[in-house]
Amino acid sequence: MDKVKSTFDKVIADKIRAFPEKARVIEKAKKDGRLLAIRGSMDYVEKVLPFCYAAEKVVVNSSDSPPDVNGFDAIFVGCPGRLRLKQWEAPLQTFVDRGGVLLTTDWSLKHVIEKVFPGTIRKRGTASGTFPLRVRNPKHPLLEGVDCENTPWVVEPASHRIEIVGSNKVDVILDAPAMGERANVLVSFPFGKGLVVHAISHFHLQGSDKTGYVSAYLLTIVIDEAVHRNQMGQASSRIRIIEPATAQVPTRIRILT
Repeated sequence: MDKVKSTFDKVIADKIRAFPEKARVIEKAKKDGRLLAIRGSMDYVEKVLPFCYAAEKVVVNSSDSPPDVNGFDAIFVGCPGRLRLKQWEAPLQTFVDRGGVLLTTDWSLKHVIEKVFPGTIRKRGTASGTFPLRVRNPKHPLLEGVDCENTPWVVEPASHRIEIVGSNKVDVILDAPAMGERANVLVSFPFGKGLVVHAISHFHLQGSDKTGYVSAYLLTIVIDEAVHRNQMGQASSRIRIIEPATAQVPTRIRILT
């Protein structure tokens, strides 16, 4: 756990040092942010949730009935995502529709996304191995401030490949061409005022310092985006890209390969 804490501490320090405006949204999340995690039997988001910055962090089991999701900023669903969908479907849709951010991983594609948000993405085949990332959408809010080009991403055995169904809705943020056909790694799509984010494989800190850093960075920036949408109103929490002539620090955090 000390390694997890040190990784998150480094991510937060790097973000604030490189992008001072991030301090405001991070402090807002620490003061008022609310995160809900649905425990998975394969992706253990509850292991990293204590180190994510938020005033309130709640973990429930996938077999539990949903709590009142009003007031949460982000919901994390760990793999395999075997929820009681008759109870969870409406609350999840309402949560995202009102501006929340939903983050799901791996087998949640088939068990949650295909059923709750049909016509967006779906499972088509499986993959396994370790593959270098390619940045497909460097301007996407979830990549603000980080350059993870060529960083290895661990795709655990039988991970669900992501096929795009609603191509006009879905943003491919990261992919890994070496993974072969349907090489999408991280995708997102809007639903109402909110955002759904899905990643292949397991999102809790991956197996190396490099991939662990990327995982922690992406988790924290999901929180930033959720707080921006739910609590910051029109006040921008986006990172200001400092012009190179005046920058005293790098404007993007480079993940070395």
